Amino acid sequence: MDRKSTSRMVISSLFSSLASILGPLLILGLPAFFLDQYLRTAPLIFLSAVITAFIITNILLFKKVAQVKRSLAQDFSAPVVPDKKNR
Repeated sequence: MDRKSTSRMVISSLFSSLASILGPLLILGLPAFFLDQYLRTAPLIFLSAVITAFIITNILLFKKVAQVKRSLAQDFSAPVVPDKKNR
């Protein structure tokens, strides 16, 4: 793997991680915040949404790390070391 494709993979992983963190938090947190204000149940719905977003974020990040790990394992496979008997 050359330097350019490695840097692209790192940048791609960075933005994917950022989206995996902010996405569930914004999608679940903002409506929950306003729903809490409307129903006057101050932190209950919002906290449950943040906890759910935390769980979803961990699942998404775990999947991304596993994907990057598989990709790196394919690109940087271990070199074959010859046996001492064959020398």
